[in-house]
Amino acid sequence: MGLRADRLVKLRRAKGLSQEQLARELNISQSLVSYYETGRKQPGYDVLAEMARLFSVSIDYLLGLSDDPRGTHLQKQNVPQKEASSPSSGSEALKNDPSLLSYSQKIAEREDLKAMVREASNLKPETVCKIIELMKLIRDEDKK
Repeated sequence: MGLRADRLVKLRRAKGLSQEQLARELNISQSLVSYYETGRKQPGYDVLAEMARLFSVSIDYLLGLSDDPRGTHLQKQNVPQKEASSPSSGSEALKNDPSLLSYSQKIAEREDLKAMVREASNLKPETVCKIIELMKLIRDEDKK
């Protein structure tokens, strides 16, 4: 699965950009934009994230995982039943996913993470997915 070339062309044209102008915005060559638009090459995550930011769409949309430009492929109706239902106890949840113990320990150690989880627990699943996507973009920005 990779960048939907047709969506890149559509977004670029809708924004009134030439391939050369888009290349300048993304800090890449015009020929690379052309390769992306014909599907001959795939952008790296950093370029993909910058495209999503520039066009104000989700990475899921650029990859064809969602038909909603601002949405995500993890819509409520697509969440597998096992994840959608809550386990009857915390120990059952840990048995099903041992990595939860590590996460819960990290959360317990940091007040900011506690506050984040507390606030996120009151949001719709679709909103949490959008926040996760934003957090990934921020994490990638911090790596630069």
